[in-house]
Amino acid sequence: MECRTIATSRPNGASGFTLAEYVVATGIGALLIGAICAFSLFTGRSLAIFSACMDLDLGNRRALDQMTKDFRSVTSLTNFSSNSLNFVDYDGQPLTYVFDPTNSVLTRYRQSRTNILLRKCSRLQFAMNMRNMSNGTFLFFPTTNTFECKAISVDWACNRKVLGVSTEDQPQTATIVLRN
Repeated sequence: MECRTIATSRPNGASGFTLAEYVVATGIGALLIGAICAFSLFTGRSLAIFSACMDLDLGNRRALDQMTKDFRSVTSLTNFSSNSLNFVDYDGQPLTYVFDPTNSVLTRYRQSRTNILLRKCSRLQFAMNMRNMSNGTFLFFPTTNTFECKAISVDWACNRKVLGVSTEDQPQTATIVLRN
């Protein structure tokens, strides 16, 4: 019986990577890591902006829901300006909405409670309207008399600063008809 040994060693220079293979592999690895880092930064920034937009949307919806609930249940409008409204609520208590442009907040005052409805609001304006609509449009006739006021129009826009960049929400507009 013949025994043969199998040579497991290679001749010199045939084992391992060559310098060219090492450089190519390092380049491909660096490109892959760079692409992953760029995608991670893009995704993080996108999620931060999405979160800010969701925060703006949630704040807008809460404020509009509160204003709709309050305006539809008041008995009368007592005082009006473009940035504040004074009402007599259903229980005879005063209800006040005030927009403070220096602090950029819309505040609701009722009895001893103070609620901030909108923060970082870049602009907000109230307008009084009559209940009937103008001919050929779906817009209400404006009025300057608080006794003729049967609808309140509200127009606002809020902004947030995300990663050093200020983003403004889409302008929000609503017309709320009073029940009185």
